[in-house]
Amino acid sequence: MPKHNKYVGGDKPLQPIFCRRIPMCIIMSKPAGVPFPSIITLRNCWERNPHGAGYAVADGGDVYIRKGFMTWDEFVGGINFDALIDRACVFHFRFATHGSTSPGNCHPFPVEGNLKRQKVRTDVAVAHNGIVRGVRIVKKDYSDTMSYIERRIAPYWRECREQGRYMYSVPKNQSVLLDETQSKWVFLYPNGKIFNIGAGIMQGGIWYSNVGFLGDGRGGRIRARPDVISTGARSGIYG
Repeated sequence: MPKHNKYVGGDKPLQPIFCRRIPMCIIMSKPAGVPFPSIITLRNCWERNPHGAGYAVADGGDVYIRKGFMTWDEFVGGINFDALIDRACVFHFRFATHGSTSPGNCHPFPVEGNLKRQKVRTDVAVAHNGIVRGVRIVKKDYSDTMSYIERRIAPYWRECREQGRYMYSVPKNQSVLLDETQSKWVFLYPNGKIFNIGAGIMQGGIWYSNVGFLGDGRGGRIRARPDVISTGARSGIYG
């Protein structure tokens, strides 16, 4: 794991982002065999984060990423949810803060290679919820997430791959990632293992990175009923 550095690539210091309310994406991670949430829940995720969606699915030998659904009809009509019930999946709904609102900038991403490809098979898929402040945008029309993946996560992945181990499999390395980015991350491996990094919400066996799945569609404040969800699901490994 690269040593902790409060500067990402020698740029401005990272700033905490949870001191005030800002627009957020949402990640939904589903272990194999867990049913999908209701269409209302999926629509809530979309309405609060309407700038594109995508998913990654564990496919045995690799992880398949498909992203760039730019309308609700494309999303709900373009995915065979029944076929994905028995597979570990990670879904992401984007609220754009850096980079254009375009199919290539949707999540999830491969940990290395062409991050903008809309259909790709890869070793590991990654999705992000938050803003990485202080990271230098490394390429034209790259988001903060894409820049951080190239500058920090990709080198770490190559190191782990050479050693035959998972990324962020121990709390110490998870803490480095959380401290450096003040964000939430999900990593999906071909064998179905899901690494949820950061506090989230667990409902019906599915991990959500924030309460947006309960959204009102207008970005208003949401009261999470204790009989509906259990809050504070911390970092964990599933699958």
